[in-house]
Amino acid sequence: MLLQKRIKGRNLDVFSFNPKTKNICRSDYNMTGETVVYRNEMNLVPLRKFTSTEVDLFFTLCNKLKEQDTRKLEIPFDELKHLSNYYSRSQARFIKDLEHVYDKMLHLTYTERNEQSFEKFVLFTSYKVDIKKQYLSISVNNDLKHILNSITADFTKFELQEMTQLKSTYAKNMFRLLKQYKHTGYLKMSIEDFRERLDIPNSYRMSNINQFVLNPIIKELSTIFKNLHINKIKAKKGRKIEWLEFTFDAEKRIHSKLQPQMANIGKSRQYINREKTPKWLEERTYEKQPQNKYDPQLESKREAFQRRLKEKWGDN
Repeated sequence: MLLQKRIKGRNLDVFSFNPKTKNICRSDYNMTGETVVYRNEMNLVPLRKFTSTEVDLFFTLCNKLKEQDTRKLEIPFDELKHLSNYYSRSQARFIKDLEHVYDKMLHLTYTERNEQSFEKFVLFTSYKVDIKKQYLSISVNNDLKHILNSITADFTKFELQEMTQLKSTYAKNMFRLLKQYKHTGYLKMSIEDFRERLDIPNSYRMSNINQFVLNPIIKELSTIFKNLHINKIKAKKGRKIEWLEFTFDAEKRIHSKLQPQMANIGKSRQYINREKTPKWLEERTYEKQPQNKYDPQLESKREAFQRRLKEKWGDN
């Protein structure tokens, strides 16, 4: 059975449905408008040992599986290659990359923990590569379907094409973290958290991080995040870098004209992100400061903003 949606003569999505297996095969090869959306908690899971190509394939799968509940999707190889901007023409290499993606995804675990127990989950529970028919069959773990489904708040959203055009794995991972704060234009991370989130080798000193991590991030992401700056904040005692502060021009929110009508009829609003730009950052014109200069007043404002971030914000 073939189902097709059209708007003004333009094909949007093509689905084939197998009534016996109840599987849905999506065949949309148009890159335009492919948007990845997931809950922010997935940004806490580092993509350990993923190559740049594998990161692209992983988020292409997240894009195809969003709002599909736990239904099993069959995604043709050609579509995966197109959406992930896959460069190699070798079919054997592509199949090997799909295998590597799943092997590494098995180590991507989401943990729910309390004082008496903890439980770990993997995001995808079904993953089948059909070499003869050239498609990938995949579905989301029922226990984690909220990561990619029914998202109403606290989410990360970005255009898939923006990510796949990046070269550096570090730039790709920093891209998705900054997208979480695109409406604030501000992110502050401890250097330990930065190492963990971007899976930076323990052997890297700050000079290595500057050369192989921060420089590619600035080079590749400055065209996406306008006026992107990375401020290294040293510990109050000593010369060791303790924090990294990312600032950039915040994106303006786009409010739909239909949104008030939807609220009036009781429908839930999807994709509402709870972010606020600190007032001290809005009023401040960014100038590069000497890295070894400690500003107590600025640091006090930073700390106050961090405390407010921990509170539960209402909808804007």
